[in-house]
Amino acid sequence: MTIKRQIFISNVRAVLITLFGLFLAGFVFQFVMMKIMGVNFDEEARTKWEQIRKEREAESQSWPTASGPIFICIFVALISVINNLFNYRMIKCISRPLQPLSEGVRQIRDNNLSFRIDYQNDDEYRPICEAFNEMAARLEASAARRQRDEANRRELLAGISHDLRTPLTAIQGYIEGLESGVASTPEMRDRYFATIKNKTAGMEHIIEQLFLFSKLDMDEFPLALRRVPLMQVISDMVEEVAPEYSQRGLDIHIVESDRDVFVSADTLWLRNVVINILENSVRYKTKERAALEISASVVNNSVFLRLADDGPGVSAEALPKLFDVFYRADPSRSAKGSGLGLAIGKKIIEHLGGAVHAELPASGGLAIVIRLPVSEGIW
Repeated sequence: MTIKRQIFISNVRAVLITLFGLFLAGFVFQFVMMKIMGVNFDEEARTKWEQIRKEREAESQSWPTASGPIFICIFVALISVINNLFNYRMIKCISRPLQPLSEGVRQIRDNNLSFRIDYQNDDEYRPICEAFNEMAARLEASAARRQRDEANRRELLAGISHDLRTPLTAIQGYIEGLESGVASTPEMRDRYFATIKNKTAGMEHIIEQLFLFSKLDMDEFPLALRRVPLMQVISDMVEEVAPEYSQRGLDIHIVESDRDVFVSADTLWLRNVVINILENSVRYKTKERAALEISASVVNNSVFLRLADDGPGVSAEALPKLFDVFYRADPSRSAKGSGLGLAIGKKIIEHLGGAVHAELPASGGLAIVIRLPVSEGIW
């Protein structure tokens, strides 16, 4: 029974008891007075009683009048006691459900965010308990997310330290070689200088990638969105970069796809995403020549851009972690990349309103699938 109904019933009881009590008290009072005066319940007795009452009032002998307030006070006190008993029961019904709520607050205060209130009654407290459980679940998720972010920050710092220390150590070694005269010929000195230049460029690339990732993470980068034909943009980009990647051992093929699918995107950032995926395939290829296929398919109002290579792939357990900052499926390959490329790509796609995930094709290798919403009105 709801608290509102309990209060209503309690008030109705109080009113009914009061009315019944007043009626009963009036009847008893009249009956007693008439018995005291020695009269009966007939018309002659009523006349005689009225005459006696008037005579007593005239003589200021008002014993019945004086006794009336006393009786009323006693009656009111009795009614108050009865009503308080009902109110006490109602207060217990109200206060009893507060106990699990108080316990829940104490548990949350003590950082037990997994605590939930098991409240079965169907009354006004049920939505409150459900809201409390929802709040506790959100706090627990927030705490878990904060722990993950803290772990990612630690991993980020460790990754930055590693990826910057390695080229710095190499640069220091080459500089010492130049200073000590190890590079005694012009050819060796040129080779040393070229290596130092390449290592410096690699460090600059890592710092730029890190800066870009931080800007993406803080939503502090501009987007020049416009409606573009997705596969036409990809085809033009591949035509531009294919010769370079072919020299590095990666052959890029575009599978015949619908070129009239339009999306709302920033072509510069979209190019960045695709280049990062291509770089990932080049770095981790195990064959002298590797291949990557690009295809697109439309499902409902989304277009799925799929980039699948024939490289070594990763384990199934590593798939959901590929887009984490500085994650590498094989730690032994840490020198091959900064570990920021796929993480940056994921954030760019999310800012474009899409999503990205990795798959393991049945033929082997690794496939990165990008989902983007189809731009309405143009096909």
